[in-house]
Amino acid sequence: MIKLTEKIFSITDYNETHKQITILGLKIKFPKAEYIKLQQNKDFYYYKKAKIDITQIPPAKGQIRDIQLANLALLKELDYVCKESGLKYWLVFGSLLGAVRHKGFIPWDDDIDVGMMRKDYEQIINSFNKYSRNTDIYAEYVYQGKSQTIIKVKHKKCPFLFVDIFPHDYANSIDTKENRILKTKKLIELRKRLNKDKSIDNVEKVLGRVKKLNSEIIPDTYIEQSDIQCGLEYSYTEPIWVHSYDTIFPLKEILFEDFNAMCMNKPEQYLSDIYGNYMEYPKKFGFGHSMYMTLSEENKQHIKEITKG
Repeated sequence: MIKLTEKIFSITDYNETHKQITILGLKIKFPKAEYIKLQQNKDFYYYKKAKIDITQIPPAKGQIRDIQLANLALLKELDYVCKESGLKYWLVFGSLLGAVRHKGFIPWDDDIDVGMMRKDYEQIINSFNKYSRNTDIYAEYVYQGKSQTIIKVKHKKCPFLFVDIFPHDYANSIDTKENRILKTKKLIELRKRLNKDKSIDNVEKVLGRVKKLNSEIIPDTYIEQSDIQCGLEYSYTEPIWVHSYDTIFPLKEILFEDFNAMCMNKPEQYLSDIYGNYMEYPKKFGFGHSMYMTLSEENKQHIKEITKG
């Protein structure tokens, strides 16, 4: 009876700073109370209350800054590998928001998100094996449960460092904004089918099911310069825009910290679609993935080596 109850509902430690609620297979992460208090004492709340321009918030300090710069080293290696192998990537989500609004990381965030068209995405692991200048930096599929399987750029000595790569697909149409919203709702329904599939328990099965579901909405041939959608592997929980082709392409560069990263053609349009007024303060400040984790002296030394290049 207890085991059955645990399958229906359970609360477990996800990591050092977060707990995880599992309800009928749906997993929800939330920060532990002690870390919420730490976060609420950050200067960000002062800046927000004082109505200081959000673009004037200074960069992060301390451990989160060290981790940001180490993740930046991984992004630079991804950029190098892509250029050597003729693959294309671009900043997405919070990383693009940080580049546009802060010229680098969002001060309270430490991860990096990029997008790639699926054809390039499926080549990036082999390209890292062939072109990476640092044998400690590599790319691999990471299984995070059901449809949550994406490729990450990682570091062998510091497994908490990563760059998330999200595959993108052609939507095979050129649509109005209204129809794009309807399509993202369909993506959510398809992803729910993935989550309900009890046979999925590893990367290979996820990839097989994603390919099968993609075939239902994306024919083998696509319309040139059609709309572009984030792949089913993205955690669709609300409508996220299917973007027009010219929102993404042609790519250009954008300053991200001390580095010119690849950027989509119309970043402001993309950010408005996803976040609305992206120049406003958020209702609450999120947690960097590793900002409060306990690092060993060995971890700290590795981070120093990584950031030095």
